[in-house]
Amino acid sequence: MSLSFPCGLVTKTEMGDFTLITDYPEDRGGTNIAFNPWRLFLASILTCQGVNLAKYCREHNLDYSKITIKLESLVEDNKNDPFPEYHLMVEIPEDFPKDQIKPMTTYFNDCPVVNHLTKLNPIIKTYMNNELISVKERLKEDDRHGS
Repeated sequence: MSLSFPCGLVTKTEMGDFTLITDYPEDRGGTNIAFNPWRLFLASILTCQGVNLAKYCREHNLDYSKITIKLESLVEDNKNDPFPEYHLMVEIPEDFPKDQIKPMTTYFNDCPVVNHLTKLNPIIKTYMNNELISVKERLKEDDRHGS
């Protein structure tokens, strides 16, 4: 994966056969031609769980065409909130088999994006011209609670 800057705050990320464009809203210095990185991050959570829901339904011959999912962010300050919370709002049709709801939820909640955020402690190392210049680690559970 590699990133370039075609103009302004627009980024162009090449990932094999695919290209992803991001931008910022005009009021934040961008041209508003694409998702901003934060919205793309939130979309990753939503789409990962959505794909897992669809996979579960396909494996169990369940119609998922009328299911909708919304992601509600309860985070006011995405830079400083130590405990961001998100609500996944799933709407299923009345005729959806009730006995499938719990196993389907367990299945789609096991998405790699959410697991990366909630179960793992990712580390991002930044190299400038092959020299390590910074390391960012997710706070350990004890550090988050001031222990």
